[in-house]
Amino acid sequence: MAVSSIYQFTRKAVLIIGIGLLAACSQKAETLKITVTQFGSATEDAFDAYGTAQSAQFAPTPKSQNTRQSEFITNMEAFTGKVTPSNLPTLLDPDAVKIDPNVAQQWQKTLADLRSQYRQFVAIFDQIEGGSALGASAVTDSGPILEKLRSQLDAITSDLAKDPPQYLVRRGTLIAELNKIRSEPNDDDDAKSLRLQIWWQDWQALMAEEKLLQTHTLRSFMTASSLGAHLQNQINSYARLDVTALIGAAEQGIALAGEVRNLPPAELVAQGSNLLETATGSATAIPAQ
Repeated sequence: MAVSSIYQFTRKAVLIIGIGLLAACSQKAETLKITVTQFGSATEDAFDAYGTAQSAQFAPTPKSQNTRQSEFITNMEAFTGKVTPSNLPTLLDPDAVKIDPNVAQQWQKTLADLRSQYRQFVAIFDQIEGGSALGASAVTDSGPILEKLRSQLDAITSDLAKDPPQYLVRRGTLIAELNKIRSEPNDDDDAKSLRLQIWWQDWQALMAEEKLLQTHTLRSFMTASSLGAHLQNQINSYARLDVTALIGAAEQGIALAGEVRNLPPAELVAQGSNLLETATGSATAIPAQ
């Protein structure tokens, strides 16, 4: 009976140790997924910001419902033609830029393709079995894929730093208003001066709003690029890292995102402009396959 008890205890101990080792391997892979998820979330935010910035460039100046209604009535009073489905949108909103549907569709496809590449990368880690040798191999094999994705991110980030998005339509509207003020023959000096002061305030407000758009977009991509480089280090060193180190890396990812979030706009632009020169890997964007 005593021998049987010792045997049972030993057998249970071996099973517990074996399960513990497998759990440790699985925990290691699951811990790495935290950093992968950080990167995936950052890229989603970046492409959300990218889409918003693209749309904002062609968006007209926001107007109240009453203003739009008054302008529509004025347009209809001046319009002598026949209203049709094709010209009604212009009568309703003459300031809106009508983008070629094919161009708009191509942009949406490009943005969707970009998102898909990064989502597919994150999905690799959802399929990894942490307790197997194949799991460790899959992590290592993901390294070159991430390098291509990072190169692409870095290229977009650098472009945004050097050529930031602008409110193109709203700028054009204000510039047209300025020319109208300058050419108005019936204004006396005081009236023209007042209108110029109001215009200047409107322009400054637009520039401040535009700066917020630029900073948010660039910051989103800088965060994704920084977390991509951070994840690359974990993948390249995966075989040598234990769970504790990977937990520390996940905590560092949170801190890294916080550092980018706190960078002033000028520093964001400086770092983003130099990103391709300082990043590890190719200095040319390579579309991920």
